[in-house]
Amino acid sequence: MKNNEVERILRKDLTYFSILSYDRGLVAAKGGNISARIPHTDYILITPSGVSLKDITFDIIIKVDLEGNVVDSRNNLRPSKETPFHISIYKNRREINSVCHLHPPFSTGLSVKGLSLPMVTAPAIVNLKEVPLIDFALMGTPELHNMVDAAIKKYKDARAFLLKQHGIIAMGVDIPTAFYIADLVEDCAKVAFISSMIKGKE
Repeated sequence: MKNNEVERILRKDLTYFSILSYDRGLVAAKGGNISARIPHTDYILITPSGVSLKDITFDIIIKVDLEGNVVDSRNNLRPSKETPFHISIYKNRREINSVCHLHPPFSTGLSVKGLSLPMVTAPAIVNLKEVPLIDFALMGTPELHNMVDAAIKKYKDARAFLLKQHGIIAMGVDIPTAFYIADLVEDCAKVAFISSMIKGKE
């Protein structure tokens, strides 16, 4: 398959899963960003800054290289401000080809309390194993990039992270896998919250 055909498919998938992320309540307003590595290249595709994921379209997704330089952008849009930590993940984890940074409420609620994700469901135990918490830093800052970079290097098998007061990062071998990891993290966080409200034996 030629590179331009691969890129077309990735743009289509990024559009679909961006909108699905919004519809599933995994992100609100103009928050969140999703990216994908173009296989066998040093380029990634990423959603633009200042555009709600519900409004992502095929043609506004931005191509950047692994140094963060914009290669292809239309309508004068800029890549997500979180592009540096997406790039750091791709550089450190060659098996990762997609990253979803979303703001799901139950997972983010855990992070506000300074908690990592409790493995309370069988799917989480099998598929996630551990979802560490990364400490607080403001969006788009070098501090956040450095914290994510350090976490990626420390937790080499992690498939997701909580960001304190800021949502989650989910990673996968392709866009659907990264999305479904994010969805699983939020489902587990939701079950953890519900179970904490119910009295009885564990």
